[in-house]
Order: sequence, then C-alpha cells, then structure tokens
Amino acid sequence: MRKNMFLKIIGLLSLQVVFLNTACFASNTDFISAEEKKVNSLNSVLMCPVCPGESIDQSQNEIATNMRTIVKDFVADGKSEEEIKDYFVDKYGPVILLEPATSGISMYAWIVPPVALGFAIIVVIVAINVMRRRQNVAGARNTYGLTEESISEKEKEKYFSVIDRISNE
Repeated sequence: MRKNMFLKIIGLLSLQVVFLNTACFASNTDFISAEEKKVNSLNSVLMCPVCPGESIDQSQNEIATNMRTIVKDFVADGKSEEEIKDYFVDKYGPVILLEPATSGISMYAWIVPPVALGFAIIVVIVAINVMRRRQNVAGARNTYGLTEESISEKEKEKYFSVIDRISNE
C-alpha cells in the first residue's frame, strides 16, 4: 500500500517537473523573425566582460549594451554566428563564450558531468536495492519468529543442550 502511494507521489512530482520545464522554456517565438532569434541566441552565449557569469542578454552594463548593438548590426549585415563569435573571441579571448570549447582540456567540461550523473544514478539504485534486501531479510526473520525476543530462556537452554550433546559425540 505504501509502495503504491510512493509511486503515485513520484509520478505526480515528475509530471510537475515536466510541466514546469515546458512552461519555463516554451515561449511565443512564432512572432519573432529569424534575425531576432539569431540575435537573441548570440546574446545569450556571449558573456559580459565586466559581469562574471552573466550573458550580455542579462547584463545591464554599458559594455553589454554596446555588445548587443554590435551583434544586432553584424546580424543585419548578414554575418554568420561563427563569424560574430570569432569577432568577440578575437577581441576578448575565448572566455567571452559562456559555453566551454569542445576541444582540448575543455572537453572534460562536457564529459565529466554526464559521467558523474550516471555514476550517481547507479550508486542510488544499488543503495536502494541493498536497503530493500535488508528490509526483506528482516521481514523474513520476523515472519518465522527468529527474533531473539520471541525465544524464551527455556527454549534456548533446550537448544544449546542439544548442540552440546551433538558436539560431544
């Protein structure tokens, strides 16, 4: 009974997470032009040089405002995303990009998190299985009356005398 209730709660929480993610990431992008989408995507991957960890899309700094204007002008001129990123990388260095590079030592930033997550999931599954086995063994002992509280002193003496007799033979 508890297991069914637990599964229902987990299912409802999972649905809630899915709905919240959908609500947070779904937006009315149908009315935005391709050019504006390109500008927005570039603004979200370029970091403000003054505000650490903040994209130029989020930053209110004057430099970020100027960078947004440059991005908009470059997109209007027909430059590709790579050309625009390369311009800012040449000017500020590779740290200007919010996402790490996909080559060299930066590749670990892409590999380690999924591997660590997979390892954590395996550890949790193994721990749950071990706890279930222990619970089942404890339940079996209680079912068959093998707990120490259920055996009287008289029964213990009788049992030990049989063992002593067998070991002496």
